[in-house]
Order: sequence, then C-alpha cells, then structure tokens
Amino acid sequence: MATSTAARATARAQQERQILDQARAAPMAPRWIFTLQGWDAYVHEMIRRPDLADSAPPGTPVTSDDPRLRYHGHLRLVPNPPFDAALLKAHRLLLVNRNRREGLMDRVIDGPPGTGKTFLLRAIGRALQKSVEEVHHDRIPVVHITAPQDADNLVNWVWEIAEFLGLTPAPVTEDEVRQPRRTPDLSQPVRHVLGRRWTQLLLVDGMQRVHPDQLAPVLHYFDLLREQLGITTIFCGTGAREILRAARVKTDRLSEAQQGLSLRVPIIDGPGGTEHKVLPQADPSRLPVTWLDPIPLYSGDQETWPSVLRGFEEDLCLHRLSPHALVGEYEYLHSRTGGYLKLLSQLICQAAITAIEDGIEDITRDLLEDIDIGG
Repeated sequence: MATSTAARATARAQQERQILDQARAAPMAPRWIFTLQGWDAYVHEMIRRPDLADSAPPGTPVTSDDPRLRYHGHLRLVPNPPFDAALLKAHRLLLVNRNRREGLMDRVIDGPPGTGKTFLLRAIGRALQKSVEEVHHDRIPVVHITAPQDADNLVNWVWEIAEFLGLTPAPVTEDEVRQPRRTPDLSQPVRHVLGRRWTQLLLVDGMQRVHPDQLAPVLHYFDLLREQLGITTIFCGTGAREILRAARVKTDRLSEAQQGLSLRVPIIDGPGGTEHKVLPQADPSRLPVTWLDPIPLYSGDQETWPSVLRGFEEDLCLHRLSPHALVGEYEYLHSRTGGYLKLLSQLICQAAITAIEDGIEDITRDLLEDIDIGG
C-alpha cells in the first residue's frame, strides 16, 4: 500500500513538473494581453500581408511557421459601419473626458456573443494609446483587464489592475505555485501608479461573468478612479448594460440608506400653492451603450455585408484566388455565419489556411462547406 501511494505521488509530481515545463516553453498567448508588456506588444503589432513573390510556390509543402499561415491566423479589423461609428463615438467621449475635471462619463459595449465586442474594446484602447504616444512616451494611458474569476471581492478586481501594471509578485518556485496565496489589498499602490503614469482609460472585459451583486462593491472604486484621476472606464460583455444598471441601483440605494437620505421624489410648490413632483427626465446613472448586432444582409445592399467580405477578400494572400471569391458567395456566407464576425473570421481564416496546406490556393464553395465552425 505504501509503495502504491508513493508511486502515485511520484507520478503526480512528474505530471505537475511536465505541465510547468510546458507552460515555461509555451510562446506568448493572446491572453497575456492583460499585462503591460503584452498590451504594448498588441498596440504596436504590425500585421503585414506577406509578399506572394517571396512565398513558397503552389504545391510546395509548407511548415507550421510559414508566414502566410501565421498571417491568416490573425483576426484583422475589417472596416464596417457599426465599428466605424462606435470608434468615432468613443474617440469623442475620451476627448471630452480628457479636458474636464468633473462630470466624466463611462461607457458600455454590449451585444450578442460573437459580434466583435472585445475586438472593438481593444481597438478603442489601441487608438487612444497611439494618439497619446505621439506626444508622450512615459505614460500608461490604457489599462486592460478582465473580470476576475472570483468577482465577489474588491481586492480581486484591484489585483487584476495590479497584475497588468506589474505590481503583483510572481511565484518564484514550484512550491509557491502550488500553495494558496493570500491576496493583499493593492488599491493604494494601484491608484498611485495610475495617477503618476497618467492613465486615461480602463478597459474591463468579461462582464457577462459578473453578477450585479458582485459588481456593486467595485463600482465605488471605479468611481474614485474617475473622480480623482480622470480615468474613463469602458465595460464590455454580453448583458453588460443590465448588469451595470442593476449594480448601480443597488450601490446607490445602499449609499443613500447609509447616509440617511430620503428616496422620495422631490416635491416643489407651484403657482397657487399646488405641489408638483420633480421627475427626472433622464437617469444619470445609465451609461451610454454601444450595441453590436450581427451584420445584416439587405436586399440589393452592396455597402454593408458585401463590403465586409470585400475587406476580407483584399486581405487574403493566396496564389490562385478567384475574383470575387468571397463577395460572389455573399448570400451563402451570411447563411453560414448569420452575420457574426467571429464565425465569419473563423470560416475565412480556416479556409485560407486549408487552401495553402492543400495546395489549392483558392477559396471555393466546396472548401467553405468542408470547414466546421459550429454555426
């Protein structure tokens, strides 16, 4: 029995060591965008279309690190009206917030899954950071986090920001990795760094994983960052609008109860001694919302769905690409993807990679039908 237990312990230790070794050897993953170094790399990443003249000729075997395979694995921003309008609105909001000391406003990005919300969120942050870096090179204008796995505690939200800024001590040994660690309150150091480095924008993704009761305590901290440091927060996720609304109602009611304020509608005296209730025309706690829907397909419209396909088509890097390979299949592609950018990008990128590996060097209906995207 003792020998069997020791053998299992040894096997478990070897497995854990193998996992750690694989993690150390793994290349930077997209999730590392939630660190300052990873975010900066994303902001300055240049996705260049390979030159077909320099690539392997058709029929030549390709390796997994072939430049065209890596290129077609990227999700590139294809201009389309909803994205362009959202970027413009975010740009103007940030311009207004930058030039005032009070009355700053946050924003929400909402919509069904797969419509490009996260991509839009990051495009807004990248645009702001590049504009700031044209003038200043010593700032951290943008911080990008996702909702923590355990969102019940304010400390965990602050920890996400601290980890982005590099303020959290990383485990050094394997024993430290295995042992549970107490998460310290880093709210003061985080505020200090954000203020000293002139942070303007906080991107918060993954709001669909948060219950309003979990978000209510952290809203006061985000309010503090906005009011004391002038930081705009953009919340992103499916259902984010209602999650934030419910959390704000709960937070405001709690604050009013703690301060002993009345929740009655104010009453004023009108002409002739009549009383009138003062009803607010708008709820200032409601944030402006950018809503992303699947891209529609209108009869006879060549500027919405077809223009998106045209943008993807112009990006393709294939030796034998047929004219209008994607635009000519606009109805089929919309029926396959429903207008969801996530599905469309996966379908086109997988088809392009398949065309290169199989030596077809073109995207055809048969090839598209052979790609499984689960739509």
